[in-house]
Amino acid sequence: MKSIQSISRASDPAPSRGLAARPRPFRPMTRAKTIAMWAVGLCMLLTGCAPGDNAAVSSESKDKSKATTGAVVTHQHRIPCADPGIELYLKEKVLATGTAATPSPTKAVLFLEPFGVPTAEAFDLPGYSWMDHLARQGFDTWALDFRGFGQSTRPAAMTQPPNQNAPVVRLNDVLKDVDAAVNFIKTSRGVPSVDLIGWSYGGVAAGAYAAQHPENVHRVVLYGAMHGFQLPGMTQPMEEKPGVLKKDIPAYQLATFAMTMQHWNMMMNGRPLVSADAVEGAKKIFMESDPTAGDRNPPSVRRPMGPMVDLYAIWSNRPIFDAGKIQCPTLVVRGDSDFFADPTLFDKLTSAKEKKEVVIPEATHWAIYEKNRGVLLEETLKFLQAQ
Repeated sequence: MKSIQSISRASDPAPSRGLAARPRPFRPMTRAKTIAMWAVGLCMLLTGCAPGDNAAVSSESKDKSKATTGAVVTHQHRIPCADPGIELYLKEKVLATGTAATPSPTKAVLFLEPFGVPTAEAFDLPGYSWMDHLARQGFDTWALDFRGFGQSTRPAAMTQPPNQNAPVVRLNDVLKDVDAAVNFIKTSRGVPSVDLIGWSYGGVAAGAYAAQHPENVHRVVLYGAMHGFQLPGMTQPMEEKPGVLKKDIPAYQLATFAMTMQHWNMMMNGRPLVSADAVEGAKKIFMESDPTAGDRNPPSVRRPMGPMVDLYAIWSNRPIFDAGKIQCPTLVVRGDSDFFADPTLFDKLTSAKEKKEVVIPEATHWAIYEKNRGVLLEETLKFLQAQ
C-alpha cells in the first residue's frame, strides 16, 4: 500500500530557512473554467433564498446528558450569551467518569463550526467523529453552535422573509458567542484556558478570538481557514461593481445540501476522495441543523448571510482580524485541493510562539470526511499533545 505523505513546515519560534516552498493547490482546470464554476456555485448560494418561516426558537434551559457507545459520554448544554435573548448550544463529549483520569487543565478543546455544514454536529458525524477521536485520547471536547446556527437561538430577522433585513450574524457577534463558550468551559471545568479548533469560517472565529484573548487560548488549530487573499470567482458574483458588495444581500438564505456538494464535487474534480456513507452522513446532519428544513421543497436550512459578507472581505484580500496578534502555538492545516483556504495564512503568524503548517494530499475543504482524514487527525493530535 502506498503511504500517505503530508507536506508540512514548522517554526519554533521563527520560520526555518531552506524549507521547500509551499505546494500549489491541485488545479487541473483552467482559470477561466474554475472561475465560471465558482460563479455558478455562488449564484446558487446567493439565490437559494425563499420566503422565511416563523418557526419558534427553542427555549430549553436545562442541561441534558446521555451515554454514548463505549467509554465516551455526551453532555448537552444551553448557555447564555452577553447579548440578551441569545442562548447557545454547546455539545460536550468526554471519557465517562471512572474509565480514565479527569482531563488535565490543558486538555479542554472547543470546536468551532464551518459554514458549509453549519452545525456543531459537523465534528461528531457517526463513523467520522473528531470529537470521539480526541475524547478517547483524554480530551474534554466541546462543539459550539453560533447564534443563528443549529440549536442556538436564531435572530428575529431569521423568522421574517430574508430580504426584509440586512445580513445577520457577523464576526463580532460570533466572537461574543465564542467568549461565552470559553468562559463557561473554564468555569465549569476549572481550566485556565482552552484549545480551539476552527474549521472554515470557524477558523476565522478561532483566529480572531485567539488574537483578541490570548489569555484564554492554549493552542489553536486553523483548519481550512481564511484570512485575506484574492478569490475572484467567489467575490465577483457578489459585487455591484469591482470592490463594492451588492446592497441586496439577504439576512439569511435557505440552503440546500446540493450547494455544499456543488463546491465539494468541484474540489474533488472526479476523484473518489469520499465514501457514499460519509456524504449521506454529512447530508443528514446538515438537514437536522434546522428543525424546519423539511417544511420546504426542496428541503433547506436557514443559514445567516453575515458570514458570507465577512468572507467577501476576506476573499477580496481585506482581512477582518490581525493574524499577527495570535501569540499561542498555532497549527494551520488544509487539503491540497481546498480553494477556500488561505494559502498565505502561515506566513502571517508573525507572533505565534510556535507554528506549523500541514497540507494534506488529495484532500479538499471537507478533509475530515475523506479518505486521507487520518493525516488531519494525527497531526492535530500530535500538536495538541505537545507540551
